[in-house]
Amino acid sequence: MNIQRQFPDVHWIWGGGISFVYEVHPRIVVKIPKSGDFEKQQFLKELEIYQIFSQNQPCPSIVQCFHFSDTGFFLEYMRDTSLSSRIQNNHTRERQSMVVTSVERLEPLQLRLEWMNDLAQAVTFLESLNLAHGDLRPENVLLDRDRLKLSDFDCTAKIGTNYEACMAPYGRVLNHEESDQGECGTFGLLGSRTEQFAVGSLFYQINYGFEVYGDCCLANDPYEHGPKVVELLQDKKFPKLDGIPLIDNVIQRCWHNKYVKVSELAADTKTLLNQIDAMESKGSRLMESNEEATPIATLFNRRWYMIIGRLVHGIFNGLGGWWKLLFHNFQGSTRIANRSSDDSCGAMDQSHLEEDFVWKREFCQDLEKRGLLESLFKGKPEDIGFTLHWYRHSLSG
Repeated sequence: MNIQRQFPDVHWIWGGGISFVYEVHPRIVVKIPKSGDFEKQQFLKELEIYQIFSQNQPCPSIVQCFHFSDTGFFLEYMRDTSLSSRIQNNHTRERQSMVVTSVERLEPLQLRLEWMNDLAQAVTFLESLNLAHGDLRPENVLLDRDRLKLSDFDCTAKIGTNYEACMAPYGRVLNHEESDQGECGTFGLLGSRTEQFAVGSLFYQINYGFEVYGDCCLANDPYEHGPKVVELLQDKKFPKLDGIPLIDNVIQRCWHNKYVKVSELAADTKTLLNQIDAMESKGSRLMESNEEATPIATLFNRRWYMIIGRLVHGIFNGLGGWWKLLFHNFQGSTRIANRSSDDSCGAMDQSHLEEDFVWKREFCQDLEKRGLLESLFKGKPEDIGFTLHWYRHSLSG
């Protein structure tokens, strides 16, 4: 029987590194492993992690799994693209060198802090299970509208195991002064050091609008830029931080392994998020900048600051306290509706949330009983009659 006739609501929406992803419901996808031995092995590793998750209370900052088997995972549908795509859409790059030449916009400050906290809470949840994600990068951070969640756990392993899936600037090679962390030239062992470093680089990208050293070319040959970044990070040479001091301080602490546990980092991000409104209303340092920047510089590409910074800063000073109110409204207005919605969700009765999970699980189990996983596992999507529809619901409400 033709799969699409039997399951007309199933659509192929994504082809990842180790799996194919199909939409089975506007809020649910199923992830099917590719046929290669490596892909199957990685898929089984991820299966073990979902088994661990299923034995614990769910973390709201991790993509939820409704049902799983050794041939597929039914997951929460994150209807938009990854954090990487979102940020890339907000900046412009020079085509040949791939250097970011301008940042058209940063996400609102409130949203950036929410993303930072969600990410820190997700990694803390893993830490509480004696696990490290092992592959923290923007492609593995997914968005559903403005809500951020961590995904892809095929490289996740127990704290203390070898750190293998490492890519600069989210992973860092140890230098000769770090013998207590592991052998020089290796990535060391998974733990709070590796996780907080990756998180710090993600925080940098969220708040500056490009990757670490993404706004410059470190070598004449663009292909040598990556290895140069590896060398600089190994020597603990990081880009200058000239944004919002309290955020920059968190990034700096992550890069220099100042948090004993990721849970300490999560406590800092939660504090920043909870206090943002009070800090802004009091004109505290959160809304101030470092010595070479003004508050408005956080809204524009840093290259423009030398041209217009002094003028804008002078105008805003002349407006006195009014500019803080205007600035606060600019940053926060786009979040009012979403924050009200989040508050309602937070107050939702727990039994309703459990009922929502139960019907989704039963829906997925029914699809498995009807043979969906077995059918999808038979071959590549195009070989079993599917045409790719990239993130089918990414533009729908």
